[in-house]
Amino acid sequence: MGSYLTRHLQVLFATLGDMARTPMASINTILIIAVTLLLPALLFVSIQTAKSLSGQWQGQPQFTVFLQKDISDGAAQLIFDEIQLHPKIELAELLSPDDALAEFRILAGRGGGNLDSELAFIGENPLPASIVVMPKSGFANAQHLQALEQELSQFDGIDSVRLDLAWTDRFNAMLNAFSRISVLLSALLFLALVLIVGNTIKLLIYNRRDEIEITKLVGGTNGFIRRPFLYYGSLFGLFGSVVSLVFLLIAASLVAKPFDQLAAAYQSSGFVHQPTLMEIGSLVLIGITLGWLSARWAVAQHLRKIKPS
Repeated sequence: MGSYLTRHLQVLFATLGDMARTPMASINTILIIAVTLLLPALLFVSIQTAKSLSGQWQGQPQFTVFLQKDISDGAAQLIFDEIQLHPKIELAELLSPDDALAEFRILAGRGGGNLDSELAFIGENPLPASIVVMPKSGFANAQHLQALEQELSQFDGIDSVRLDLAWTDRFNAMLNAFSRISVLLSALLFLALVLIVGNTIKLLIYNRRDEIEITKLVGGTNGFIRRPFLYYGSLFGLFGSVVSLVFLLIAASLVAKPFDQLAAAYQSSGFVHQPTLMEIGSLVLIGITLGWLSARWAVAQHLRKIKPS
Protein backbone atom coordinates (compact mmCIF):
# COMPACT_ATOMS: atom_id res chain seq x y z
CA MET A 1 0.00 0.00 0.00
CA GLY A 2 2.86 2.36 0.87
CA SER A 3 4.65 1.76 -2.42
CA TYR A 4 1.38 2.28 -4.33
CA LEU A 5 0.85 5.69 -2.70
CA THR A 6 4.50 6.54 -3.25
CA ARG A 7 4.22 5.87 -6.98
CA HIS A 8 1.13 8.06 -7.21
CA LEU A 9 2.83 10.86 -5.30
CA GLN A 10 5.83 10.62 -7.60
CA VAL A 11 3.57 10.92 -10.66
CA LEU A 12 1.67 13.80 -9.04
CA PHE A 13 4.79 15.84 -8.31
CA ALA A 14 6.28 15.00 -11.70
CA THR A 15 3.11 16.25 -13.38
CA LEU A 16 3.18 19.45 -11.34
CA GLY A 17 6.82 19.92 -12.35
CA ASP A 18 5.96 19.45 -16.04
CA MET A 19 3.15 22.00 -15.76
CA ALA A 20 5.53 24.46 -14.08
CA ARG A 21 8.06 24.04 -16.89
CA THR A 22 5.43 25.10 -19.46
CA PRO A 23 3.70 27.91 -17.53
CA MET A 24 2.08 29.74 -20.44
CA ALA A 25 0.46 26.64 -21.92
CA SER A 26 -0.68 25.50 -18.47
CA ILE A 27 -2.08 28.93 -17.54
CA ASN A 28 -3.93 29.21 -20.84
CA THR A 29 -5.58 25.81 -20.32
CA ILE A 30 -6.46 26.63 -16.72
CA LEU A 31 -8.00 29.98 -17.70
CA ILE A 32 -10.06 28.35 -20.45
CA ILE A 33 -11.36 25.79 -17.96
CA ALA A 34 -12.04 28.54 -15.40
CA VAL A 35 -14.10 30.60 -17.83
CA THR A 36 -15.99 27.54 -19.05
CA LEU A 37 -16.89 26.58 -15.47
CA LEU A 38 -17.64 30.19 -14.57
CA LEU A 39 -20.57 30.47 -16.97
CA PRO A 40 -22.62 27.61 -15.40
CA ALA A 41 -21.66 28.92 -11.94
CA LEU A 42 -22.96 32.38 -12.84
CA LEU A 43 -26.17 30.87 -14.18
CA PHE A 44 -26.61 28.93 -10.94
CA VAL A 45 -26.00 32.01 -8.77
CA SER A 46 -28.36 34.06 -10.95
CA ILE A 47 -31.14 31.48 -10.57
CA GLN A 48 -30.65 31.24 -6.81
CA THR A 49 -30.63 35.05 -6.58
CA ALA A 50 -33.84 35.23 -8.63
CA LYS A 51 -35.45 32.68 -6.31
CA SER A 52 -34.40 34.76 -3.33
CA LEU A 53 -35.81 37.87 -4.98
CA SER A 54 -39.05 36.04 -5.69
CA GLY A 55 -39.21 34.98 -2.08
CA GLN A 56 -38.74 38.56 -0.92
CA TRP A 57 -41.51 39.75 -3.25
CA GLN A 58 -43.80 37.07 -1.92
CA GLY A 59 -42.67 37.78 1.63
CA GLN A 60 -44.90 40.88 1.88
CA PRO A 61 -48.01 40.03 -0.13
CA GLN A 62 -51.27 41.93 0.24
CA PHE A 63 -54.79 40.97 -0.57
CA THR A 64 -58.05 42.83 -0.32
CA VAL A 65 -61.16 41.79 1.60
CA PHE A 66 -64.32 43.38 0.15
CA LEU A 67 -67.21 43.79 2.58
CA GLN A 68 -70.84 43.58 1.64
CA LYS A 69 -72.24 46.76 0.12
CA ASP A 70 -74.98 47.35 2.69
CA ILE A 71 -72.91 46.56 5.79
CA SER A 72 -73.04 49.10 8.62
CA ASP A 73 -69.99 50.96 9.88
CA GLY A 74 -70.19 49.17 13.23
CA ALA A 75 -70.29 45.73 11.62
CA ALA A 76 -67.40 46.67 9.32
CA GLN A 77 -65.38 47.75 12.35
CA LEU A 78 -66.11 44.46 14.13
CA ILE A 79 -64.93 42.47 11.12
CA PHE A 80 -61.81 44.64 10.90
CA ASP A 81 -61.06 44.09 14.61
CA GLU A 82 -61.46 40.33 14.20
CA ILE A 83 -59.16 40.24 11.17
CA GLN A 84 -56.61 42.47 12.86
CA LEU A 85 -56.40 40.05 15.81
CA HIS A 86 -56.03 37.01 13.55
CA PRO A 87 -52.81 35.10 14.46
CA LYS A 88 -51.75 34.81 10.79
CA ILE A 89 -52.14 38.51 9.95
CA GLU A 90 -49.42 41.11 10.48
CA LEU A 91 -51.22 44.30 9.43
CA ALA A 92 -54.71 45.30 8.33
CA GLU A 93 -56.18 48.59 7.15
CA LEU A 94 -59.87 49.42 6.92
CA LEU A 95 -60.93 51.53 3.94
CA SER A 96 -64.37 53.11 4.04
CA PRO A 97 -66.33 53.52 0.80
CA ASP A 98 -65.31 57.19 0.75
CA ASP A 99 -61.64 56.28 1.21
CA ALA A 100 -61.90 53.71 -1.59
CA LEU A 101 -63.58 56.29 -3.85
CA ALA A 102 -60.88 58.88 -3.11
CA GLU A 103 -58.15 56.37 -4.01
CA PHE A 104 -60.04 55.37 -7.15
CA ARG A 105 -60.33 59.04 -8.13
CA ILE A 106 -56.54 59.32 -8.04
CA LEU A 107 -56.12 56.23 -10.22
CA ALA A 108 -58.84 57.37 -12.61
CA GLY A 109 -57.24 60.81 -12.86
CA ARG A 110 -53.96 59.22 -13.94
CA GLY A 111 -55.82 57.28 -16.59
CA GLY A 112 -57.56 60.39 -17.89
CA GLY A 113 -61.09 59.05 -17.28
CA ASN A 114 -64.14 61.25 -16.59
CA LEU A 115 -65.14 59.74 -13.24
CA ASP A 116 -67.43 62.54 -12.02
CA SER A 117 -69.83 62.20 -14.94
CA GLU A 118 -69.98 58.45 -14.48
CA LEU A 119 -70.67 58.79 -10.75
CA ALA A 120 -73.36 61.36 -11.47
CA PHE A 121 -75.01 58.85 -13.79
CA ILE A 122 -74.89 56.10 -11.15
CA GLY A 123 -76.09 58.44 -8.43
CA GLU A 124 -74.17 56.86 -5.53
CA ASN A 125 -70.77 55.56 -4.51
CA PRO A 126 -70.60 52.04 -5.97
CA LEU A 127 -67.51 51.00 -4.00
CA PRO A 128 -67.90 48.92 -0.83
CA ALA A 129 -65.82 49.13 2.32
CA SER A 130 -62.71 46.98 2.14
CA ILE A 131 -59.85 45.76 4.30
CA VAL A 132 -56.29 45.55 3.01
CA VAL A 133 -54.55 42.63 4.71
CA MET A 134 -50.85 41.76 5.00
CA PRO A 135 -50.14 38.27 6.45
CA LYS A 136 -47.20 37.45 8.66
CA SER A 137 -44.02 36.38 6.88
CA GLY A 138 -44.40 32.78 8.06
CA PHE A 139 -47.74 32.52 6.25
CA ALA A 140 -46.74 34.34 3.04
CA ASN A 141 -46.36 31.38 0.69
CA ALA A 142 -49.04 30.48 -1.84
CA GLN A 143 -50.41 27.53 0.13
CA HIS A 144 -50.96 29.51 3.35
CA LEU A 145 -52.32 32.50 1.45
CA GLN A 146 -54.93 30.40 -0.31
CA ALA A 147 -55.92 28.75 2.98
CA LEU A 148 -56.23 32.18 4.62
CA GLU A 149 -58.31 33.39 1.68
CA GLN A 150 -60.73 30.51 2.15
CA GLU A 151 -60.90 31.15 5.87
CA LEU A 152 -61.69 34.85 5.53
CA SER A 153 -64.27 34.16 2.86
CA GLN A 154 -66.36 32.36 5.48
CA PHE A 155 -66.72 35.47 7.66
CA ASP A 156 -70.21 36.96 7.85
CA GLY A 157 -70.35 40.32 6.13
CA ILE A 158 -67.50 39.62 3.69
CA ASP A 159 -68.52 39.62 0.06
CA SER A 160 -65.27 38.45 -1.57
CA VAL A 161 -61.52 38.19 -1.08
CA ARG A 162 -59.14 39.07 -3.89
CA LEU A 163 -55.81 37.30 -3.88
CA ASP A 164 -53.80 37.68 -7.07
CA LEU A 165 -51.02 35.11 -7.35
CA ALA A 166 -51.01 35.01 -11.14
CA TRP A 167 -47.96 37.27 -11.42
CA THR A 168 -45.95 35.10 -9.01
CA ASP A 169 -47.01 31.99 -10.93
CA ARG A 170 -45.85 33.60 -14.17
CA PHE A 171 -42.56 34.65 -12.57
CA ASN A 172 -41.95 31.15 -11.20
CA ALA A 173 -42.82 29.62 -14.58
CA MET A 174 -40.29 31.89 -16.26
CA LEU A 175 -37.76 30.99 -13.57
CA ASN A 176 -38.33 27.27 -14.14
CA ALA A 177 -37.94 27.73 -17.90
CA PHE A 178 -34.71 29.65 -17.36
CA SER A 179 -33.51 26.87 -15.04
CA ARG A 180 -34.11 24.27 -17.76
CA ILE A 181 -32.27 26.40 -20.31
CA SER A 182 -29.36 26.91 -17.92
CA VAL A 183 -29.07 23.14 -17.39
CA LEU A 184 -28.92 22.63 -21.16
CA LEU A 185 -26.32 25.38 -21.58
CA SER A 186 -24.27 23.96 -18.71
CA ALA A 187 -24.31 20.52 -20.31
CA LEU A 188 -23.08 21.99 -23.60
CA LEU A 189 -20.35 23.94 -21.81
CA PHE A 190 -19.24 20.82 -19.93
CA LEU A 191 -19.06 18.98 -23.26
CA ALA A 192 -16.95 21.83 -24.63
CA LEU A 193 -14.72 21.55 -21.57
CA VAL A 194 -14.21 17.83 -22.18
CA LEU A 195 -13.21 18.53 -25.78
CA ILE A 196 -10.84 21.35 -24.77
CA VAL A 197 -9.04 19.36 -22.09
CA GLY A 198 -9.09 16.26 -24.29
CA ASN A 199 -7.38 18.19 -27.08
CA THR A 200 -4.73 19.43 -24.63
CA ILE A 201 -4.07 15.87 -23.45
CA LYS A 202 -3.92 14.76 -27.08
CA LEU A 203 -1.11 17.26 -27.74
CA LEU A 204 0.71 16.05 -24.63
CA ILE A 205 0.45 12.47 -25.87
CA TYR A 206 1.89 13.39 -29.29
CA ASN A 207 4.72 15.36 -27.66
CA ARG A 208 5.62 12.28 -25.61
CA ARG A 209 5.20 9.80 -28.44
CA ASP A 210 8.82 8.67 -28.38
CA GLU A 211 8.75 8.28 -24.59
CA ILE A 212 5.53 6.24 -24.79
CA GLU A 213 7.01 3.95 -27.47
CA ILE A 214 10.10 3.30 -25.36
CA THR A 215 7.97 2.61 -22.28
CA LYS A 216 5.93 0.07 -24.22
CA LEU A 217 9.13 -1.58 -25.53
CA VAL A 218 10.39 -2.19 -21.99
CA GLY A 219 7.03 -3.65 -20.90
CA GLY A 220 5.19 -0.62 -19.56
CA THR A 221 1.44 -1.24 -19.28
CA ASN A 222 -1.22 1.09 -20.63
CA GLY A 223 -2.28 1.84 -17.05
CA PHE A 224 1.25 2.96 -16.18
CA ILE A 225 1.47 5.14 -19.30
CA ARG A 226 -2.04 6.54 -18.77
CA ARG A 227 -1.48 7.60 -15.14
CA PRO A 228 0.39 10.91 -15.66
CA PHE A 229 -2.13 12.07 -18.27
CA LEU A 230 -4.99 11.41 -15.85
CA TYR A 231 -3.17 13.56 -13.31
CA TYR A 232 -2.79 16.24 -15.95
CA GLY A 233 -6.53 16.28 -16.56
CA SER A 234 -7.41 16.20 -12.85
CA LEU A 235 -4.98 18.99 -11.98
CA PHE A 236 -6.17 21.14 -14.86
CA GLY A 237 -9.74 20.66 -13.59
CA LEU A 238 -8.73 21.40 -9.99
CA PHE A 239 -6.83 24.60 -10.77
CA GLY A 240 -9.46 25.72 -13.28
CA SER A 241 -12.29 25.30 -10.76
CA VAL A 242 -10.35 27.22 -8.08
CA VAL A 243 -9.68 30.09 -10.50
CA SER A 244 -13.34 29.96 -11.52
CA LEU A 245 -14.34 30.43 -7.87
CA VAL A 246 -12.08 33.48 -7.65
CA PHE A 247 -13.72 34.92 -10.77
CA LEU A 248 -17.14 34.17 -9.29
CA LEU A 249 -16.31 36.04 -6.07
CA ILE A 250 -15.04 39.01 -8.10
CA ALA A 251 -18.24 39.04 -10.18
CA ALA A 252 -20.37 38.85 -7.03
CA SER A 253 -18.52 41.79 -5.47
CA LEU A 254 -19.06 43.87 -8.62
CA VAL A 255 -22.84 43.44 -8.53
CA ALA A 256 -23.21 43.42 -4.74
CA LYS A 257 -23.77 47.18 -4.35
CA PRO A 258 -26.71 47.59 -6.77
CA PHE A 259 -28.31 44.43 -5.42
CA ASP A 260 -27.88 45.69 -1.85
CA GLN A 261 -29.69 48.87 -2.87
CA LEU A 262 -32.49 46.77 -4.32
CA ALA A 263 -32.58 44.68 -1.14
CA ALA A 264 -32.85 47.83 0.98
CA ALA A 265 -35.98 48.79 -0.94
CA TYR A 266 -37.52 45.49 0.19
CA GLN A 267 -36.12 45.83 3.74
CA SER A 268 -33.97 42.75 3.25
CA SER A 269 -30.33 41.91 3.96
CA GLY A 270 -29.42 41.20 0.35
CA PHE A 271 -30.31 39.18 -2.70
CA VAL A 272 -27.01 37.97 -4.20
CA HIS A 273 -26.69 34.26 -3.48
CA GLN A 274 -23.57 33.34 -1.54
CA PRO A 275 -22.29 29.87 -2.51
CA THR A 276 -22.25 27.41 0.37
CA LEU A 277 -19.33 25.15 1.20
CA MET A 278 -21.19 22.24 -0.39
CA GLU A 279 -21.73 24.22 -3.60
CA ILE A 280 -18.07 25.28 -3.67
CA GLY A 281 -16.98 21.69 -3.13
CA SER A 282 -19.36 20.55 -5.86
CA LEU A 283 -17.85 23.00 -8.35
CA VAL A 284 -14.32 21.81 -7.52
CA LEU A 285 -15.42 18.18 -7.76
CA ILE A 286 -17.08 18.83 -11.13
CA GLY A 287 -13.88 20.42 -12.42
CA ILE A 288 -11.70 17.53 -11.27
CA THR A 289 -14.14 14.92 -12.60
CA LEU A 290 -14.49 16.57 -16.01
CA GLY A 291 -10.72 16.94 -16.27
CA TRP A 292 -10.19 13.28 -15.38
CA LEU A 293 -12.87 12.12 -17.81
CA SER A 294 -11.40 14.29 -20.56
CA ALA A 295 -7.95 12.83 -20.03
CA ARG A 296 -9.34 9.31 -19.86
CA TRP A 297 -11.21 9.81 -23.12
CA ALA A 298 -8.20 11.35 -24.90
CA VAL A 299 -5.83 8.61 -23.74
CA ALA A 300 -8.28 5.89 -24.79
CA GLN A 301 -8.58 7.51 -28.23
CA HIS A 302 -4.89 8.03 -28.99
CA LEU A 303 -2.78 5.80 -26.79
CA ARG A 304 -3.71 2.62 -28.62
CA LYS A 305 -2.58 4.18 -31.90
CA ILE A 306 1.00 4.47 -30.63
CA LYS A 307 2.88 1.22 -31.14
CA PRO A 308 6.61 0.52 -30.77
CA SER A 309 8.32 0.58 -34.15
